[in-house]
Amino acid sequence: MALDPDALERAYREPPGLLAPVKNGTSGHRGMTGPGFCVAHVRAMTQALVDIRGARGTFGPAASDDPAVNLRGAPPGPVILGKDVRYTSDWAIETAVEVFAGNGIPVILARGGRATPTPVVSHAIRAAQARGENVEGAILTASHNPPEEAGYKSNGTDGGPNTRTGPIDERANALLADPTSIRSVTFAQAQAAGLVVEQDLLTPYLCELDTVVDLALLRGQRFAATPLGGSAHGVYGQVNDLFGTDIRVFLDEPDPAARHRTPDWDGKLRGDPSSPHVMRAVEGLRVRAGAPLIAANDNDADRFGAEDSGGSLNPNHVLCVLFDYLCRHRALPEALALGRTIGTTHLLDLIAAEHGRPVHEVDVGFKWYVEGLTRGRYLLACEESAGLSLPRRDGSPWVTEKDGIVAALLMMESVARTGLDLTSQYRQLEARHGTHAYERVDTPADPARKAALQALAKDPGEVRRRLEGHQVAGRAILRIKVGDGVKVVLDSGLWVLKRASGTEDIIKDYREVREGDLDLARRASLELDALLGLGR
Repeated sequence: MALDPDALERAYREPPGLLAPVKNGTSGHRGMTGPGFCVAHVRAMTQALVDIRGARGTFGPAASDDPAVNLRGAPPGPVILGKDVRYTSDWAIETAVEVFAGNGIPVILARGGRATPTPVVSHAIRAAQARGENVEGAILTASHNPPEEAGYKSNGTDGGPNTRTGPIDERANALLADPTSIRSVTFAQAQAAGLVVEQDLLTPYLCELDTVVDLALLRGQRFAATPLGGSAHGVYGQVNDLFGTDIRVFLDEPDPAARHRTPDWDGKLRGDPSSPHVMRAVEGLRVRAGAPLIAANDNDADRFGAEDSGGSLNPNHVLCVLFDYLCRHRALPEALALGRTIGTTHLLDLIAAEHGRPVHEVDVGFKWYVEGLTRGRYLLACEESAGLSLPRRDGSPWVTEKDGIVAALLMMESVARTGLDLTSQYRQLEARHGTHAYERVDTPADPARKAALQALAKDPGEVRRRLEGHQVAGRAILRIKVGDGVKVVLDSGLWVLKRASGTEDIIKDYREVREGDLDLARRASLELDALLGLGR
């Protein structure tokens, strides 16, 4: 059914029924436009950001609770506000401006009201901080979620996703219950008061892309890319203009209603380019362009996807190829580590060992990488849901967010240098390290099962008690990790992770087996369900 913008706006401004509480997940607060995400949520969250900033000097993480320390002796600066292309984000960014301005805080918006990729906001914050300005930001986006959903996330002075979201939830929910202390003006009043400044946020980011990716290697070769109607619209054409590349671009116009998307596995119009169902929207376009690769981005351009001669590419395969490529073609210290989330392929560990690099495993959510990216600890920080970040070619920090644009260009660089598409490069990795069969199965969340899993994720002792003395799928348990879900690592390269999504009503079941069949991993998953009391 086609999205009705008028009905959506009514749901945003006058939502029916009880409002859902504000709950920041792995990447901000998200919900269905209406009771899950509406004007009241945006007003409450923005005032919460203002109040926390007033008390601490920043609404993001900081080493001190003293605002004078956090502000480094300088005055607080403006807030950079970005958005994706969805309809609700257009209304919500105006709401956020009205509250920031009502509290006397100036805001910076992208010139001309264009959508702003998430990595561009991170880049702008970091550039301002380097100039000594106390700038932080927020983005109105629900990332790859369907067009009727919306979201709001914040980025502190480090430019990365906010790791200090508990106080935001607490204060925002108090303001939802009693909004009398929310201060706001109209958008027109904010403009008249000089509290709304438009800047070209995109061009400074684009002009520095060749400090991260060797774009000279792309010249003379043809590639293809698609923003899938998201906030990277116009980006690849400007890359061509700036760097002399030949990237053919498809589905480049902003598509707030997702009219040109193909349904995901469950029929929803997600913009997740790592899904082969979503990539059907560009089926045949790579061949038509005569390109060895077509790269893709999601709605806020922090995720990547791709297709080559092997079809739609598994993001884990892409991450393995790119990490191996960086190890071979970036002359950076071996102390720079691989960062991977708990749900990402362990083939990366074998590649890291081959190149003598350490591995840091973190919970799901890119916010756990921010400090390490800021301090230059990673050669590659990545997650299986098609997100990555990396340093500049000289090893200095780039952005502290996922960067789907850099990911797309780095894929092109690897093909241009090696003469092999990513499928062929991955086969070489398998020849050296063995096959790794991996899958993530998302199932609609049963409330009781989801609650039971969430309870276990908070009780490592109970998980260990239930698994003590047991083998799983005939294999010994080597390691148990409890926190963001329950992960069980078994003998001979088999592991299973079960976690409840922080942004959608689904349970995610990850499993991988080395030199084996996925049926064995599925058997292990079912046996763990029984042992942990998570039977379906």
